[in-house]
Amino acid sequence: MNEKEEPMNMNVTPPVEPVTEFEVHLPPDRKHPKWLVPLIAGGTAVVVLAAVGTGGYLYWSHNQLMAASEECATSYDKAVKAQKKLTEYLESDAVKTAITVKDSEVEDAKTVAVLASTVKAVSNTKTDIPGCPADGLKGIRAVTAQLDKTATAYAKTVNEIRGKADAVNASKTDKTVADATKVLNDSKGRVEDDKVRTALENAIKSKDGKAISDAVKAVNDSVRAKSDADAKARAEKEEQAAESTAQAPDNGSSYTGDTTGGYTGYTQSQGGYTYTPQQSTGGGYTPAPQPQPQPAPQPQPPQGGGNGGDGGWVEDKFCGVLGSDPHPC
Repeated sequence: MNEKEEPMNMNVTPPVEPVTEFEVHLPPDRKHPKWLVPLIAGGTAVVVLAAVGTGGYLYWSHNQLMAASEECATSYDKAVKAQKKLTEYLESDAVKTAITVKDSEVEDAKTVAVLASTVKAVSNTKTDIPGCPADGLKGIRAVTAQLDKTATAYAKTVNEIRGKADAVNASKTDKTVADATKVLNDSKGRVEDDKVRTALENAIKSKDGKAISDAVKAVNDSVRAKSDADAKARAEKEEQAAESTAQAPDNGSSYTGDTTGGYTGYTQSQGGYTYTPQQSTGGGYTPAPQPQPQPAPQPQPPQGGGNGGDGGWVEDKFCGVLGSDPHPC
């Protein structure tokens, strides 16, 4: 403590700090120029922005690529579902039934031919669905657009075939209604119960194929039943008429079969027609005997004398039967 303190050396030089690229140290006795401060700050900002810009672009580009890939995947799923829907519709009962409809079952046979041609063309067309590329924003977007067009084409084809199948079914319904209407008109007054015709009329208004078919069958069955009943009634009436004829009394003539002995009738003789019965050997129709025609009376010559001597003859002095003896007594 009692040591004598040495005086401080004021001539020691302080250590020199390294000078950076953007920092210039002036002598201690001088200040920085005013123009140098903004220049230093601007240079630093440029470096920072360059680094940030590069990173930001890479981040933005990555997000764009991811968004495009997701959009492409969505379009791919949409196209696959549309293709599946078309395939299922082509194999559906609705299309198969419409294709097998006969020309005689529709009002317009062209509808069946058009549907069959369209289904055949679509079934023979194979369309591949492309997959989405893994990278390349431009390529991904191009495939996405193609997938969207494919999905739209599948949906349009389904609607087109459905419309043509509906046209076949509509034409078939028109033919069914026309045929049923004819049955309704022709069955008037020919059914046992008119309720079946009322049911058919209501079914025609509804245009329900199944209801119309059932109603037509009911009407036809009723027409057949009435026809059978009418035929049976006629047969019974004819049988009763035949029995009544067989039980009728004989009026002096009868029919005993075929006549083989000839014709029995009149023959001409002197003084008129004389009924001459003929011998029949096989039976047959024999008319009742007819009175023989008598010859006309002949005038008698006047006889001598007379009643009162007047020389005339008297009308009441005839003997015998007129025509039995030509010489009166």
